[in-house]
Amino acid sequence: MRQYRGAGGEERIWFEPSEIEQMMTSELQRAGLSPTDAAPVVNLEAFIERHLKATLDQYADLEPLVLGVTEFFEGRQPRISINKDLTGSALDEDESPPGRLGRWRATLAHEAGHVLLHRSLFEFAAGSMNLFETPQAGDGPRQLHRCLKRDATYATGGNWREVQANQAMAALLMPKTFFARIARAEAQKIFPDSDAIPAGGEDRVAARLAPLLGVSRQAASIRLTTLALVLPRGQGRL
Repeated sequence: MRQYRGAGGEERIWFEPSEIEQMMTSELQRAGLSPTDAAPVVNLEAFIERHLKATLDQYADLEPLVLGVTEFFEGRQPRISINKDLTGSALDEDESPPGRLGRWRATLAHEAGHVLLHRSLFEFAAGSMNLFETPQAGDGPRQLHRCLKRDATYATGGNWREVQANQAMAALLMPKTFFARIARAEAQKIFPDSDAIPAGGEDRVAARLAPLLGVSRQAASIRLTTLALVLPRGQGRL
C-alpha cells in the first residue's frame, strides 16, 4: 500500500492487486465468513453489518443509474445504500431476471470494498472535501463517487477507486484459493483429460460455478481468466 497525491492534489492510495486479494481473504477469515464446500456463498449482508459495522440500506431511493453509494461520517460508522430497484428485482420478484442476483451481490461486495480500502482516505482528508462528491457542511456525510452501472463491474479501466473496489469485489465473492480449488474440480468434470481449462471452455465452467457461488456467469468467467486458470489459445496442456 502506498499513499500519494494525485495531479490535482487529492489524496490517493495505491494497492497492488495481490495486496487486495490478501486483504479481502484476511477480512473474511476475521469475520468467520470464509466460504466452505458446505457453504460456498459468502454472506455479504452479515459481512457488511456484523463485521464492517456499517449501516446497510438495501432499499435506498437512488437515481436509476446508481447501483450503490458508500458514505463516511465523522464519529459514526459508514453507510452503504443499495438501489431499491436492484434489490427488489434480485430478491423480491418471483422470477428474477438472469444475472440480477449476481449483480446485486456484486454491488454489495463492491461497496464493502470501498469501506475496506478507502475509509482511511476519509480520515486523511477529514478537512478537505475535494476527494469526495457532494460536499456537506458541518458533520454531514462525505461520499465516494456514486457507483454507476458501468462502475460496479469487473472492468479494469476507469476511476482508480472503482477499479480497486472491483478488485475487492471479486476477491470477496470468489476468494482466490477457494475459487481456484473448486474451479479445478468443476473443470475436471467437463474436461477430464485436461490439466487446465482449455481456451474457450471457461464459459462452460463458469456456468457451473455461478450458481454455486451466487455470482453471475460473467463474474465467474472473468475470475477464471484473471487467475490464469484458462489455457491461452494455441497452448496445450500445462
